[in-house]
Amino acid sequence: MTNEKTIRRIERLIQCPDLLHTPPEVAQSLLQLTENEDCSTHEIVECIKSDPAMASRVMRLVNSPRFGLNTPVSNLHQAVALLGQRSMRLIAMTFSITYTFSSGSVRELYNDFWRRALTVAAASFQLSRKFPSINAQDAYTTGLLAHVGTLLLAQAEGEWYLAFYQQHVGLGLPAAERDYYGVDHAEIGGLLLRNWNFPPAIADSVRIHLDEETDEPLALIIRAGSLVSGAIWDPNGASVAACRKVLSEHFDIDIDEFTELVLRCRDEVVLEMDLYGVQSEAPPDPSHLLELARQRYLEASLQSALEMDSFESIFEQNF
Repeated sequence: MTNEKTIRRIERLIQCPDLLHTPPEVAQSLLQLTENEDCSTHEIVECIKSDPAMASRVMRLVNSPRFGLNTPVSNLHQAVALLGQRSMRLIAMTFSITYTFSSGSVRELYNDFWRRALTVAAASFQLSRKFPSINAQDAYTTGLLAHVGTLLLAQAEGEWYLAFYQQHVGLGLPAAERDYYGVDHAEIGGLLLRNWNFPPAIADSVRIHLDEETDEPLALIIRAGSLVSGAIWDPNGASVAACRKVLSEHFDIDIDEFTELVLRCRDEVVLEMDLYGVQSEAPPDPSHLLELARQRYLEASLQSALEMDSFESIFEQNF
């Protein structure tokens, strides 16, 4: 549990005007426009056209494989109409977050954050299909920003947190943060997104997604997506075992589905790195990861069989 002193400190960091850069003017205007449900597609298009970078990103996004359109979209008006007001608002917010943390001491963490974030987002988008009540685009956006708290900590703490992050990156990072700060980056990220007026469901899912006890669908999807990302970028026994456990227990995903999920995520991440301007190598060759996964799934199957044999033996002896 976090104490009041820690919460106050984090809130001061989030609200500090010197810590966070002001979002680009077009993003601010777009956020203001989309707060009004009566705003027109024409107004949104005119706003986006004033910033070529934003316009380019919207066009590339709507034509990306994620939307699976049969015919390419050729103009902003059509793109905005297809994406809808809610998606445009989320794009503006994400654009703002990207801009905020693209310079300064956090730059050293920036590319590592985004390559992992894109992987979490891609996995979350795929996994959301297991929950018909969850909007797939919301799952993607939430996955993209699931670990934004690490960028805030790097912006606030500078070189110290960069060294801390590099030492603990992976499954052990949240626990190390809680030991030192009394809170982890997921809760910090959730507070930041609340402060930036992201939809409560997205902000809250970011805040609680590291909680192993959560059964909230969106948070559970993001937790699983984070584990998939960890397994892809850091393929080792621990990361793959943690990933297999959650995917088997909550998503009923077997080794064949896991293989398909990994390959789809890898392909999508390679494409979207360019969209988000991420300077990073492609995800590692998945052969080692998939071999580890096959071993873990086989071990789990054997353990289940042994437990079933033991149960049947006890049943026969007593009944």
